[in-house]
Amino acid sequence: MNFSDELMHALANWQRGWRENQEKREQLSNELSTAVEDLDLKFKKVSSICYRKRFLHNGELVDIILKDEKKEGVVSWTIDKEFAERFKDLKKDGAVSGAIFEHYPSDDEVVVNICELWKDAGFISAANDFKEKYPEESKPLFYFRDSQGEVVLTSPLKASEIIALTGASSPFDDLCDQVGIPEMQRDDLFRELVESGQTPGELRYTSREGAQQIIDNTVRKIYEKVQTYKSKHGI
Repeated sequence: MNFSDELMHALANWQRGWRENQEKREQLSNELSTAVEDLDLKFKKVSSICYRKRFLHNGELVDIILKDEKKEGVVSWTIDKEFAERFKDLKKDGAVSGAIFEHYPSDDEVVVNICELWKDAGFISAANDFKEKYPEESKPLFYFRDSQGEVVLTSPLKASEIIALTGASSPFDDLCDQVGIPEMQRDDLFRELVESGQTPGELRYTSREGAQQIIDNTVRKIYEKVQTYKSKHGI
């Protein structure tokens, strides 16, 4: 199979990223989609669940939560759940929350399975040839390889597929007040919690059940407000 330099350039540029420049992302996604057109179908399949870490913003919550579908175009997912959890920390200025989506993609949603490419001896040989010819351009390709478990999909974001949201527990003193722990005992308790990996107030992911409960409550409250508004205005 011929793994062209065009393909290597497109993969390397995609993995170099676009620094949140959406016009650049669109350009790179078009180049990648074109470059992978002639790949064997085995590189356009994913046989495992995929995960995407994504920060959520107010302007897109209607599509994600109420419509349960926000199309993003061509984007990167991962087959490595732990990588998704580590990706880009737990909070971002201006974001409502961080979320992890879990999805099993259909074949028509798969642009390219980068992990599968790196299992192929022919691809590895072509990548090494590309590296000799274009040492600078090939750096992202060899820096990331398949270490991120990356697969490129066109799958939409769905609130029903969120398995975790970021949120913080109540401040430590507030928790102590609620359960009646005297101030003189709090230092020892805090030390014990830190040593056991349960630091209060630390930003962390919810459970799958907790995430879906938050989403269900949000949807319910929104519809309650809509009904109240309609009743008030005779709609």
